[in-house]
Amino acid sequence: MKKIILMLSLFMLAFPLHAFAVEYDIEKTAITAELQEDGTVHVEERHTYQFEGEFNGISRTLIAKDNAVIEDVKAFEQGKELKVEQEDELYKVHRSGEDETVSVRLTYVIEGGVDVYSDVAQFYWPFFDGSNESDYENMTITVVPPEPSEAKAAYGYDAAYHTADSGSDGTVVFDMGKVPEGKNGDIRVAYDATLFPQAELTSDEAMLAEILDEEAELNEKMIARQERYELWSGLGPYITGAFFLLAFVLFLTGFRRRKETLREAERKRSGTGKFPETSMSLPAMLMFSNYGQVTIPMMTPALLELVRKGNVEEGPEEEFRAVNRETDYPHEMLLMNWLFDEVGEDGTFKVEDLEEYLEDEDHIESYQENFRLWSEAVKQEVKQYDLYEDNTKARWTAGVAGLAILPFTILFPVYEVFIWMAVAIALFFYFLIFSLLYRPLTFEGQRLKQELEPLKTGEEWKQWEEKDQISAYLYQVGAGKRKSDIDLPASAVTANDLAMFMILAGTLDQSFRQADQTASVSAATTGAGTGGRAGVGGGGGGSGAF
Repeated sequence: MKKIILMLSLFMLAFPLHAFAVEYDIEKTAITAELQEDGTVHVEERHTYQFEGEFNGISRTLIAKDNAVIEDVKAFEQGKELKVEQEDELYKVHRSGEDETVSVRLTYVIEGGVDVYSDVAQFYWPFFDGSNESDYENMTITVVPPEPSEAKAAYGYDAAYHTADSGSDGTVVFDMGKVPEGKNGDIRVAYDATLFPQAELTSDEAMLAEILDEEAELNEKMIARQERYELWSGLGPYITGAFFLLAFVLFLTGFRRRKETLREAERKRSGTGKFPETSMSLPAMLMFSNYGQVTIPMMTPALLELVRKGNVEEGPEEEFRAVNRETDYPHEMLLMNWLFDEVGEDGTFKVEDLEEYLEDEDHIESYQENFRLWSEAVKQEVKQYDLYEDNTKARWTAGVAGLAILPFTILFPVYEVFIWMAVAIALFFYFLIFSLLYRPLTFEGQRLKQELEPLKTGEEWKQWEEKDQISAYLYQVGAGKRKSDIDLPASAVTANDLAMFMILAGTLDQSFRQADQTASVSAATTGAGTGGRAGVGGGGGGSGAF
């Protein structure tokens, strides 16, 4: 169960980190679009930023619609013009400082911003779109006609929906309030075409009926959307509650089973004062206690176990000789063939042979392949023992439950029920991890785990008999918990074998680690992404800082 909790914790960290980013809030944004008789639009934007820490300026992305052009972008602060640097559709306004509230006024002209038809002219524009990466805490957009008149139509989409307020002079204010990042918010306002006598005709056809029809269609969609939201909001607690109950039953069943095995394992534990009694090899025991992973430090006790059992003899000057190829386990034979025949020569292996062997780059791939084969052989040995329960039923139940809840992780966000979406996603990952990783230990597995766990860092083994001291010491070396420069226990004054194993372990462990560093190859990759245009007619934009 610890592995399940660990993996769930890792999945909860699935949030991107923006290193070295400027910290800011856009407290207020007020945009005024003054429509001109010739169809151009004079825009003034006022942005109030609250910065934390150092900053160099603000940024604004302005993406024009098809057949429109944005020109003459300028920036001011309290009447003083600021430097504006353009990079395609990104405009950087340079104004450095630290821990300040900054108000910047942007002005620009949209050529061809108004579409003129035989009956009406419309300003249909996206001042921001889904590519925007900043929250607007308080946004208003005001559209002013060339002269006082009645607005024939005024409405907005997405974040701008149901925010339009038309004045008696035709001025339309879209009071959107807070607009989160990644939202669209196109606005659409139509006036009588006679207000734009100097504008070029976009199309010689009536457009007002279509504009009003699209508004009615939008309202119908939003009403249906609200109804679906309310429906799924109501169903959410029952759907996720049923799956949560199943998840709890699986957890409770596993928890109770674990308590039973712990109780039985405690009863069957061997007494203190000796190394755990088992038919497993030392590398297999190390792999079992290391969550199924085989590591480089495990090679040291693997070789010294062969010395202890008489398959290998220690010679002068840190030399080892293979004297008996009849091993107890296949992985021992693989290790001997690897070290004494491929790395060494004529059944002899010296510590410096590894360094010389890896000086030839052609040997690195072979070294890694031999380590992989040895690791797989150790894993095959562990599989032979009755250490894990066959819990197929619980894992299949979790797998089916994960597949069953998966569609709701898609349906909930479609209907904007984000709270229950988050719950459904968490439950999906719980079932997924449970089905993949839930492998409860048997009584024997728990007993072995309880006896091995204290040995990783404990020192009680120094009072054991020499045979058990050697096994315990080698276990700590293989677990990566014992440094090569440790002090010998008092019993080592007379325990020559133990002292010899300690000296050899220190030398071999350092040699194997160095060899692995030499053979390891690391690579790093970088990637970059680009935004899109989600506003009407290919237009859009967003705000930021640098």
